[in-house]
Amino acid sequence: MTRRIYGRFSGNMFRSKLFLKLIFLLVVFCIPVTCGPPERVVRKGFQPKACLDCHKEKQSEFQKKYIHSPMSERKCEACHLRHGTIPVKTFVEREERKLCFICHTQMASDVDKMASVHTVLKQGKCLPCHNPHASDYKALQRKTGSGQCFSCHPEAPFNRVKRHKPLNDGCLVCHAAHGSQYKNNLIKDEVDLCGSCHNYTQTGFKNAHKDYPVQTAKCSGCHTPHSSTNDKLLRESVHKPIELLQCASCHKPAADPDALDVIASDSALCYTCHKKEEKEFQTKYIHILTVQGKCLACHSPHASDYPKVTLKAKNELCISCHKDKPKINVSNLHKPIKEGGCTACHNPHASENKFYLKEDEKKICFTCHPELEKELKEISAHEPFARIECSKCHDSHGSDNPDMIRVAPAELCYSCHKKEEAEFFKTYVHTPVNNRQCASCHTSHASAYKGLLKSSRSQLCLNCHAGMFAGAEEDMIHPPFKDRDCGVCHNSHASDYIAFTNMPMDKLCYQCHKTMEAGLNSSSNRHSPVEEGKCTSCHSPHLSKIKYQLLNQPKELCLSCHEKIVVTTARAGHISMEKGDCLSCHTSHYSGSKFLLTEKDPALCVKCHTDDEADLSKEHRVPVSQISSCLSCHEPHVTEKKGMLKQIIHDPFREDCTNCHV
Repeated sequence: MTRRIYGRFSGNMFRSKLFLKLIFLLVVFCIPVTCGPPERVVRKGFQPKACLDCHKEKQSEFQKKYIHSPMSERKCEACHLRHGTIPVKTFVEREERKLCFICHTQMASDVDKMASVHTVLKQGKCLPCHNPHASDYKALQRKTGSGQCFSCHPEAPFNRVKRHKPLNDGCLVCHAAHGSQYKNNLIKDEVDLCGSCHNYTQTGFKNAHKDYPVQTAKCSGCHTPHSSTNDKLLRESVHKPIELLQCASCHKPAADPDALDVIASDSALCYTCHKKEEKEFQTKYIHILTVQGKCLACHSPHASDYPKVTLKAKNELCISCHKDKPKINVSNLHKPIKEGGCTACHNPHASENKFYLKEDEKKICFTCHPELEKELKEISAHEPFARIECSKCHDSHGSDNPDMIRVAPAELCYSCHKKEEAEFFKTYVHTPVNNRQCASCHTSHASAYKGLLKSSRSQLCLNCHAGMFAGAEEDMIHPPFKDRDCGVCHNSHASDYIAFTNMPMDKLCYQCHKTMEAGLNSSSNRHSPVEEGKCTSCHSPHLSKIKYQLLNQPKELCLSCHEKIVVTTARAGHISMEKGDCLSCHTSHYSGSKFLLTEKDPALCVKCHTDDEADLSKEHRVPVSQISSCLSCHEPHVTEKKGMLKQIIHDPFREDCTNCHV
């Protein structure tokens, strides 16, 4: 009984679990599946503001004839991300083309299969041609017809005298707007495309091409597809046999099964006419393509839009092989290259000169720069210039530096002058040197002055320091400065001494003032600035309006250091002191006497006080000749005491000297 109940119970449990699993699967499969972006959750109390509430300038787009679908449906967020109060332009997809391909899936698929894709589209851009919101032109184009194409493509090649008829109907008659399986975005293979208008079987067509089966080749080999200054839309530069309809000069007869095959190969065919050139090419240096006889590597055998029937324009032809060197995509391109191309200096076939130059390497620069050739005769010439090694400093093709120099101006000179660079690493560096502006003082090629200076040394410094000579008296100018011989005292580049002096200040001054040095060496008392080698504490090294090139009047100059002399407010002053004549008692540099006195005490004082000898004897109670020292009792400069007595006086001395002295 128990077993039967358990069996029934377990069977019910099994059926219950199976039922729950079925319910779960039904729920999962019944949930709706969407492939679009999830719904944006709007927080309670917040409602997203409509884009056009702020971007009112876009309202006018709705007046245009064609409106982009997301725009017409006000679905701005199909392309844009909502940005809030900060106006940041953000998109659902960063790359322009990928953004458009979110909806334009067929275009995305087609582009991936195209052999030739329109350049702007290849660069990931759609907006140069299309307006993303609305337009009055079909396909949301910014402009109508060929005007759209001329936004990027120069119009001149399409407006020559002879115009291809389809041009009147627009570019899209022959080209696909986005790309195609054919070169140049053509809607068909070139021969088939031309054949849609031109009947290759007509007699007139055959006669015009001398019965040669040109339809098996490419029409654009001889004809321009847009416009020309020549009849029959022949390209601007036409090979002579084509111009004269002498196809048989190079090709087999028209009746031959292989009529378009040439009668000889490579240069052997060309030299059947160009015999003169063949001889000219037998030189020391021959272009590798000339050696290999590959004329058609550079020239078209029929016609071209470029001079000499070349395949590409000016520099483009050369850099198709010379990709890395020279670099001509620079800010300062050599003028001949810019105007005449590589062949302005180089012979494209052969030359007696290295690098196929048209002139010897040491002469070719002077063909355009004759004024520089004259500079070779100057007194001083820069070594590379004297050897005519222009390329030592300049890149002959161009560079991103001024004057086509090889490296930045700050680095160029030191690329050779490494010794000088090390020497200039000092405490004080002249501003032009510090800024690496060598050309501020020196010329780069040649000069009439030693050291490649731009002008004489006497004038050169004045170019910057002209104001230093203003208001000077003739007899108050330091002689080297008067002679503008700045180099006597200063190093023009750098120094370990202040003001770029050639040596320490005192030693520098003693180079000329030798008697001063001798006097200092023999004296025990020296003025502190002199002892410290600071001559410029009192003297201007250049000029002054005061005698001896002093920086100030003697009294003010002395008191600028000796200010303690005049600390009293109400004072009686020594007569010489009041007159500011410090030098009546003191020497300015050195002395054999203490305090730099011109004579010893009391002889110095007696020298002036001889007129009142009787009074002095009475006051001092001894003859003047017996006075041993004046400075023991008297202040030499200023005091508040009568008789120039010192501030602190022995009390008996205040009343009567005889209290102590006999």
